[in-house]
Amino acid sequence: MLSDMIKWRPIIIGIIIVIALYIISTFISGQNTALTDFLLAGIAVGFMVGGSFKEGALNGVIFGVIGGIIVALILLVIYSLSGFGSMIGLILSSQLVPLVLEIVMAVIGGVLGYFIKAESKKYNSPVIAEKE
Repeated sequence: MLSDMIKWRPIIIGIIIVIALYIISTFISGQNTALTDFLLAGIAVGFMVGGSFKEGALNGVIFGVIGGIIVALILLVIYSLSGFGSMIGLILSSQLVPLVLEIVMAVIGGVLGYFIKAESKKYNSPVIAEKE
């Protein structure tokens, strides 16, 4: 039953979105907008999954864990190439709190995406359109 709730296609699309947003925001603006990136991509994942509230949250968790690990690895590579290779242990230990926050933001985004999808279905039904 749990495997039926997991939708890999939206999760993969969300991971691609968050990596693209993270790389663009880090390299172009120099700002780390990872939490906002995870929220936006989580909303997209929750919207694409549809289903129930639990499906949006579950897929948000999976997306958050995989995406957070990938973003932490990208940051680790950036720091290593910048000459901070001797501090890799410190960098990895300092990435635990942001990783948890990224997962939380992905779950919030997944739930918000579910609610947005539910509201869009509610207001786009033919019954309401005929009443107006």
